[in-house]
Amino acid sequence: MAHNLIEQIRDLAALIASMPPSLSYATLRIAVVVGDALPWRIVESVANSMRPGAYRRKMSYFRTAEQARRSVRERIEWRLADNRFARQHMNTPGDFPGITTDLVPQHLFDAVFGEVRAKMRSAICTTLPERTASMP
Repeated sequence: MAHNLIEQIRDLAALIASMPPSLSYATLRIAVVVGDALPWRIVESVANSMRPGAYRRKMSYFRTAEQARRSVRERIEWRLADNRFARQHMNTPGDFPGITTDLVPQHLFDAVFGEVRAKMRSAICTTLPERTASMP
């Protein structure tokens, strides 16, 4: 049993380690609490672009290693898709600073495209945790 648990942890750690460097603003960590009803945990830390050095942390709880693995894969896939979306829409035409190709001021990017990006995340991230908790 312990050997299987170690293999599952290694598999998840390898999957997380495969995250492309372009996603360095986000980190994923795994934890297992043996004996808990929801033993598999993913701790996600995302850098706050508006406050350098500040991070938003969240813990997601899963019943099985497979659920956690699917969730990690989906999060990586979503982050890559979101990066492509941001690159596509944040390009600055010519040397016109502060305006995107969609003629949206860069400081309003999240306000204008936040809903679209949230829908993209819900379409890709379909393996939902059984519980989540914000962390300090």
